[in-house]
Amino acid sequence: MSQIITSRLKRLLTILLLLLSFTTFAQSHVKNDTLMNNLMSKTKLQLIAQANTIIISKYPDFTYDPKAYEITTWANSKQVVVKYRRLIRFTPLGKQEGLLGSTLDYDFEVDLTKQTTSFDTWGMDNFYIPSAEEQKKIDFVIEAFGLPHPHFYTNIIEESETYRINLEKESSFAYYVIDKTTGLQNDGAIHGNYEPMPKDLFDNAPKFPDPLVEIND
Repeated sequence: MSQIITSRLKRLLTILLLLLSFTTFAQSHVKNDTLMNNLMSKTKLQLIAQANTIIISKYPDFTYDPKAYEITTWANSKQVVVKYRRLIRFTPLGKQEGLLGSTLDYDFEVDLTKQTTSFDTWGMDNFYIPSAEEQKKIDFVIEAFGLPHPHFYTNIIEESETYRINLEKESSFAYYVIDKTTGLQNDGAIHGNYEPMPKDLFDNAPKFPDPLVEIND
């Protein structure tokens, strides 16, 4: 008799756990839907303002100039993200890695759905914040070369006697060198265009069912 009661209690407990699990899942699903609906009702500027609030609340000592970044907003059915991409990247002497690469991080993003930032995962150890001396060097190059150039991303790489300036956008690129003291441009500038991607290049590539799409309004 006791075995029958114990068996029934186990079945009842299993049913209760399943109901609790289903209720928790349903509540979480409703909560996520409500959050997504709320985020998707906001404009691009409102989403950016919300992302800025998250950054300030989590990292009150971190300040940045919005004009120094291309700030874009993205969303799919489950996620809303604000991305901050540095328009002018400066690589100090000794931090260069390869021809164009750097050991530093310049960009970050905020996931409004999860209320998280890139810094939560990767930290800020490699995130580049110029010192006062480095900012003077950046300002010198900006003034000498007339930066930023519209529609181009810029990499400034410091060398012992010169600054290399690499401009790049989707369809073209240009490389320049200016004197570190005078700001005068050296000979040997390089300009070029990227070959357009074949239209059928990605026809057979795996398709992402729920890609992030940029929000422009």
